[in-house]
Amino acid sequence: MTIFDVHCHVYPDAIAKRAADSIGEFYQLNMHMSGTLSDLLSRGQAAGISRFVINSAAVTASRVHSINDFLIQAAASDPEHLVGFGTMHPDYENIGGELDRIRQNGLHGVKLHPDFQHFCLDDSKAIAMFEALAERGLPALIHTGDHRYPYSEPARMAKVLDKVPDLQVICAHLGGWSVWTEAWKELAGRPGVWVDTSSSLYAITPEEGADIIHRYGVDRVFFGTDYPMWAPDDELKRFMALPLTDEEREKILHANLEQFLASLK
Repeated sequence: MTIFDVHCHVYPDAIAKRAADSIGEFYQLNMHMSGTLSDLLSRGQAAGISRFVINSAAVTASRVHSINDFLIQAAASDPEHLVGFGTMHPDYENIGGELDRIRQNGLHGVKLHPDFQHFCLDDSKAIAMFEALAERGLPALIHTGDHRYPYSEPARMAKVLDKVPDLQVICAHLGGWSVWTEAWKELAGRPGVWVDTSSSLYAITPEEGADIIHRYGVDRVFFGTDYPMWAPDDELKRFMALPLTDEEREKILHANLEQFLASLK
């Protein structure tokens, strides 16, 4: 079966370990993978994953352009296996121009992490950024949920979708890391919402995971590992332990994402 991973962080080789370690410190986890593109491909393909959506989030607005340069080059280096999402920040001076640039250079959306980037999803500047994304038909892969911080609360994501109804978002971590029930209550059933399985299945039972997936609807869920947070083979084992049908697994592991990306062209 084809397997397509929607959530992979990668960094330039020179800074990859430092970037991965900073994520580990934020979540109080030991990071055992390097965060380089070559390591992702090696580990992912060994686990049976054949395609990857690569991304990185700009902690500050000043880093947006250079990170997008890296992701444009990385995705173009292996288009058979890699799909690139760029990044954006609400404080970036020319949001529309940069979104046009990344789209023209083959990236398919943007990655946002409000808790790292220190903005609330429903801030006025963030709403303007989301409007620019919606105007261009570019989706956002967004870290949502963290019981420690207010920035990425699922309720804030719901407010964004009320204000920008044409926006398409992939809400990572089954819609809300560490606040999974709150997340599906706020976001399930909304037409612009998809979710991924990343950084969730380690913390909930297989039965809970399957229940949350069915709350959103199997057609609205993508498989994701959150590399380098978790090893691709471990995440795949966790996913395969979910009490789902073979047809449901096939949709989540590749068919849903292939259809989603095709709709963006």
